[in-house]
Amino acid sequence: MFGKFNSILAIALIGAFFSLLACSSDSSSSADDAEVLSSSSKGSSSAGADETEEKNSSSSAEKEETGTSSPSSSSIMQETISGQEALNEPQKKINGTCAPSAEKINKGELATWQFYRTEGEVWDQILAPFVWIFEGASSDSVQGNGLNQVNIRYENSGSYTASLLVDGNSIICDTLQVQGVPITIDSCKPDKPNALAGETITWTVYAQSESAIESYSWNSEFGAVTANGVEGSLLTDGSMHKKNISVTVNVTNKDKTTESYACETVTVVDPNQVDVTIAHSSLSDSSSQVFAGGQTLVAQYPSNAVNCQMVCGAQGNGVLLEIDGTTYTIDYSLNITPETCKDGSAAGTKITVTASMNVYCYVTY
Repeated sequence: MFGKFNSILAIALIGAFFSLLACSSDSSSSADDAEVLSSSSKGSSSAGADETEEKNSSSSAEKEETGTSSPSSSSIMQETISGQEALNEPQKKINGTCAPSAEKINKGELATWQFYRTEGEVWDQILAPFVWIFEGASSDSVQGNGLNQVNIRYENSGSYTASLLVDGNSIICDTLQVQGVPITIDSCKPDKPNALAGETITWTVYAQSESAIESYSWNSEFGAVTANGVEGSLLTDGSMHKKNISVTVNVTNKDKTTESYACETVTVVDPNQVDVTIAHSSLSDSSSQVFAGGQTLVAQYPSNAVNCQMVCGAQGNGVLLEIDGTTYTIDYSLNITPETCKDGSAAGTKITVTASMNVYCYVTY
């Protein structure tokens, strides 16, 4: 009986042993599977990240190629709001100027306004109260201590300014232009490439926009420009002698977009102002070089000249020499009698000359 019991017990123990062995094997397998799954998931995640990065790079490259603007300025910068702290008492130590960091933005974008310190120390600026006031912006004002730079959104196109009260000192900022429907300016051409003092130069601008163009304004550092729509005119005088005269036109459309354009320049010569005197000389004499290439000069016959004929030479063929509007072609050397000199005495006669390259001239006896 005990032998049979022992046999049964042995069989039970053997069964339990194999059961434990099987459980141990399954547990180890599960752990290995979990590790493989984890490793696989990590690989999949890494591949997904690489794929996402590749897509983002591709998308960015596509935007650059197509010219599509990304919301870089609006998404990276945050619009400034007033701080919660109480403003410090103004000490009137800090003063300066303020302006937008970019003169133009597109409507819907953020503009950065910057304060530039001209008085006071940097530590005083950090503690100084700033109150910014805006027109046409999403915020009427923002304030804070040491708030020397702010980002403000503009939803409507137009020309806007801002003011700043810094440390108790009031400042008017420069102007910001918010652009709407774009304007394309193709050219702005004068009616002549050269002009004599006393003549009027007229420029014509060629511009287009999907929003109707409403105005053209003209200005020049050389004098008052008479505006007539797409044309701007300027009367020249002796003070403009040998200067390249230019004007600027500002074109504005109905959507309040404004584009500024520098027109082509015109060279002005005053025939009464003498730049050089033509010598009685041979071509070998350096004093006979009176006309430099690319320049427009007023030349005068010497006081002892009795003959209008000049001998002009150049270091090549096909050199162009324009005298009072008449063009001569020089093939190394040419005898020239200007029409202006024929009408009067040679002595002291003035001529206006432009050469395509250096030309050497002298007056014959």
